[in-house]
Amino acid sequence: MTRQWRELIEAYVSGRLSADGFKRRFLDAHADAVRTRAPTHPAVQDLAYVVEAYAGDPTGRGHDVADDDDLLRAAKRALSALPEDVDAGAPGPATPEDIRAAEAEMRTTLIRAGAIGGAGCLFALAWLVIGVLQFFAVAAQLQSVTGWGPAPSTLVSVPVTFIPVVGSVTAFFGAKDVWGWAPWLSALAFLVVPAITLFGGWSQMSRGGRR
Repeated sequence: MTRQWRELIEAYVSGRLSADGFKRRFLDAHADAVRTRAPTHPAVQDLAYVVEAYAGDPTGRGHDVADDDDLLRAAKRALSALPEDVDAGAPGPATPEDIRAAEAEMRTTLIRAGAIGGAGCLFALAWLVIGVLQFFAVAAQLQSVTGWGPAPSTLVSVPVTFIPVVGSVTAFFGAKDVWGWAPWLSALAFLVVPAITLFGGWSQMSRGGRR
């Protein structure tokens, strides 16, 4: 493919092809390369930005529009950067070392993904259990404080349960005052565990993103 790019750019640089004709043929070839995912030299990629910005009509040019001189200079730079014979961007034959390194990297990636996914599932399960308990504790506390029946208490407890801090504190008092839990157990279930679960899940996602 490099040879075709060189021939096209040389035709324009030598004057055998007009700027408009070069732009049309270049963009067609570049579109085909993108569609077929053919390896493309970085110099060709850089030239593509200038070709796309080129406006042959001077009246259509603005500050960000390339003119004939910009296009010619970019074409010459690309031509000097293209190799003579080797297909640009084509990977060389993989050595046994390359294959072993790729396999090792794949195994490491899979192990990390499995660890992150397993930890994420545990945190999600813990969060679900605490969320269900918190919902019922909030409903019990609302029913006890307001004197409402089960239906309105349940309806109001749905949004209250998922309000940060408010839901946890309400559930704490519901478990302690209505269910008769020990204060330390109520605090552990609805204040400490949610905070640890939330922080642990955030830490896992942060480490996974950095990797």
